Amino acid sequence: MSSPSPQARTHAFVERLRAGETSVMADIYDDYGATLFGILSRIVRDDSLAEDLVQETFVRVWTQRSTYDTRKGTLFTWMLNIGRNLAIDMLRSSAYKASSNNQSVDELVGIHEPEADTAVVPETIDVRDHVDRLPNDQRLIVELTYFRGLTQSEIADQFGIPLGTVKSRLRLAMNALRAIYAEVNS
Repeated sequence: MSSPSPQARTHAFVERLRAGETSVMADIYDDYGATLFGILSRIVRDDSLAEDLVQETFVRVWTQRSTYDTRKGTLFTWMLNIGRNLAIDMLRSSAYKASSNNQSVDELVGIHEPEADTAVVPETIDVRDHVDRLPNDQRLIVELTYFRGLTQSEIADQFGIPLGTVKSRLRLAMNALRAIYAEVNS
């Protein structure tokens, strides 16, 4: 007997979530937890904080499960947005700002963390590889926005480029990623 496709597994997860089946959270964690941890760890640059954020993300997934809309994106994308928003809120908190040192953009560009790649399982979306397929200017904006938690205004200020340019590059990158995901999932 063959295992279900990633889409079928995700559909089953969503149905179990909607039905209030608590055991689905362990299955979702098994499929997406490591990838989510890897991304959140890149954003906050602290494994302990990333673990806390993953836990809070899963709590919110459960408590906000009725708000998930399959028409707006995949389950993983929804979870990633919850985790990313939590990470950004934490990064913007005065307590975190007082205790952290930011990594320079020069150090960020070109970073490839093999240990993050090993956390990806076949059933999950390999976000890093898809982002790496983007042109450099778009990839940098995506990395700074989604993996580092910077706002578009912060990126524009940091690089001395117009905010409109940042927004355009991010829009182009998102369109390119949609095309990549459509190609991969077809």
